[in-house]
Amino acid sequence: MLQGKIINTMSNTADAIAVDQSRCLRMRFNKSTCSECIKHCRFDAVRIDECIDIKRDACSECMLCVSVCPSGCFDAKATDFYSLISRLKKAVNSVSSPVLGCNERVDLKAHERTVCFGFLSEDHIIALSVFMEGRLQINLTGCADCRNGFIVDTLKKRIGNIAKNTSLNVFEKICLVEDGSELYYQDISYDRRGFFKAIKNLTFLHASEFFENDEVMAPQSYSAKKIPIKRDLLNRVISYKKGDNTALLENYYYTVDINEDCNNCFACIGMCPTGALKIETAGDGRELSFNTSLCIGCGLCEGFCINNAISIEKGFRGHNPFEFA
Repeated sequence: MLQGKIINTMSNTADAIAVDQSRCLRMRFNKSTCSECIKHCRFDAVRIDECIDIKRDACSECMLCVSVCPSGCFDAKATDFYSLISRLKKAVNSVSSPVLGCNERVDLKAHERTVCFGFLSEDHIIALSVFMEGRLQINLTGCADCRNGFIVDTLKKRIGNIAKNTSLNVFEKICLVEDGSELYYQDISYDRRGFFKAIKNLTFLHASEFFENDEVMAPQSYSAKKIPIKRDLLNRVISYKKGDNTALLENYYYTVDINEDCNNCFACIGMCPTGALKIETAGDGRELSFNTSLCIGCGLCEGFCINNAISIEKGFRGHNPFEFA
């Protein structure tokens, strides 16, 4: 019985992407034309019809669908990005420049490993550049021999966009290493107590991953409001980062404009997947209000409004991105 469970678990290790249908824009609104996951899939593994289907035999697990989906429909299983940042920050206490590696190439040097780097959206990279105290090296030395090698160019483009659209010193904080001779790797040294603690944590990590339930993440109600991790990361960056955040707000946030044709039917509130719209009291009546920190710019409210009373513009130029207005 145990042997069967182990074999089944091992045979499903390639099934690394979880899907929550309720987060898909096209599942929420049949007139939505969002096709980011399909457009970016190099192997035609994603299909959206009456449901979302990933052809597992074709999927290369490059994780691009995870990073490009605006609403968080796709998720990398067994990947906790907040925990990853925490572990990398702890590594800075022992080494000057931690190395992040890929799970597929355990033979390559790394202090921490994760799924294919395709899951690193611009939002993830911004968070790494802000929250990491030192320089982070991403070990890409094995990508040239991988069928997901195109991710290297994707990462370069994303980092270039960040440098162009923000004042962050992202090239100094995030180093993409393609040549093994340019990788600066330091072993983390442990005292006796630290050594046995590290072994204990490593053993627990492998055990929990090996016997992990391989079912997709539990679907949510279509009425549930939830912001994807990408938006949450940027909100944390805005709250944490000192100084001028104008460039981040201008290039990664949105503004919803509501004109006089709005009849306060408030149907758009139910359509919004993140809770960026809500009803507020205004004098003797009620009106629609908007919070940019919760908005992902998906356009469902704009497309759903039968009065064409809603429009979305890129950029936030208000006073407080975390308040409804």
